[in-house]
Amino acid sequence: MMLDIIIENGTVITMANGKANIMPNGSVGIKGNQIFCVDDSALIKKEHSAKHIVNATGKFIMPGFINVHSHTAGGIGKGILSGLKYYLEQGLAGYYDTQTIESNIASTKMHVLEAVKHGTTTFCDNNTNMSDVSFVLDEMGLRARVSEMIREMPWNYKSNLNEVYTFDRKYANEGIKNMNKLIETYGTDPRERISTMVGFQALDYVSEKLVKELIGIAIKRNAMIHTHMAQSTFEVFQCEKRYGMRPLAVFEKLGILNKNTLAAHLVYNNPEENKIAAKSGLNMAFCPNAFTRVGGLPPVAQYLNEGGFVGIGSDELSYNCGNPFVDLRSGLIRGNISARFSTVPALTMLQVFKMATIDAAHAIGLGDQVGSLEVGKKADIVIFNPHVINMMPVLIEPLSNVIQNLVLDATGEEVETVIVDGKIIVDNKTLLTMDEEKILKEVQSEGEKAANGAYRYYKSLNHSEVLEIQKDYH
Repeated sequence: MMLDIIIENGTVITMANGKANIMPNGSVGIKGNQIFCVDDSALIKKEHSAKHIVNATGKFIMPGFINVHSHTAGGIGKGILSGLKYYLEQGLAGYYDTQTIESNIASTKMHVLEAVKHGTTTFCDNNTNMSDVSFVLDEMGLRARVSEMIREMPWNYKSNLNEVYTFDRKYANEGIKNMNKLIETYGTDPRERISTMVGFQALDYVSEKLVKELIGIAIKRNAMIHTHMAQSTFEVFQCEKRYGMRPLAVFEKLGILNKNTLAAHLVYNNPEENKIAAKSGLNMAFCPNAFTRVGGLPPVAQYLNEGGFVGIGSDELSYNCGNPFVDLRSGLIRGNISARFSTVPALTMLQVFKMATIDAAHAIGLGDQVGSLEVGKKADIVIFNPHVINMMPVLIEPLSNVIQNLVLDATGEEVETVIVDGKIIVDNKTLLTMDEEKILKEVQSEGEKAANGAYRYYKSLNHSEVLEIQKDYH
């Protein structure tokens, strides 16, 4: 049969059936936007031909990475907000108070460009004004689950953070308007390359009435919910003051403690709460590098031990790196620190790799679509060249070090080709869908403008944690 693309003679990492399932001399055939065949190279060559042949001799053919939790539009303050105690309440507010559509677009391009060139093919992206930046994901050719980060308080909130927050419905109305734009443009069907989820920032930034309204929309549209849970001590405090209970209990009360919800972080849940959450089917977004920068220890090892689904995310707001290999390595380290404190088994490197592929796909409702190289799934594929010193030696049989070295030693610079939905979008390390040099200039220009605006905001405060830290760098 005539196929569109055959990637031949490579080492295929299928990630099927819960294992790496490495095929030493395999090929993958693509027809349209789907994987048509995965088999021994000789068999595929005998039975099929293709319009385009990609020679992957000596290279890995593997599923594209899935970033289950990102805020790509909010990261133009790269590095400035790292290590802040009040990074959401004060640090990020400086950037969000002065943000422009142009700075948001530049931020999204910055993160997505870095990610796709290092092998990410799917984003689960949650932003304020998501409808302004979603076109970047679309035009770059990526797969995405997009959502508006709806909240009921301004980013420049200057009242006492140790009192119950005062909400203003106009901010929620604007967020719902943006969410509806996303739904009108992309729909909520996860089988489409881009689809919409229903999002709200976290329980401390929204009223019970608003959350119930959003749950109703999610049910009507058959959409998943994307949010945060127990990401800060402020969230726990606000829930206790507003509801008389902790975040997990509020999730349970509202009926969103289930498999249709993706919740990021869970850092300030207690062990019993994490056990309940994992058993409920709640999907956890584990963002190891975000909390390396701001403190806190996501309970990933306990969550996996209790049978929960976990996917790795980059977060961006507090971390600002789109390279999935950095998250893999940090995920292993942070995960095993959490295992030590939870007295549960340490993470294996296969578990970590699954959190960026097949388990990540399940966590965002795409487990039957992507995350592994299997017949009938969408053709989201990465070709990786391991013939660099940091990946050598490459061992497959009788002993294999493929997954171990991908987690521990890869930098992402080894990624040569990226295919999404059956289309090559990165070839020979070059992005084909957008002008890279133009993006770099745009990011630098908008980054400088955003920093100047944020600086003016911080100067207006009685005390700025950002400016105190900046004294050490000048």
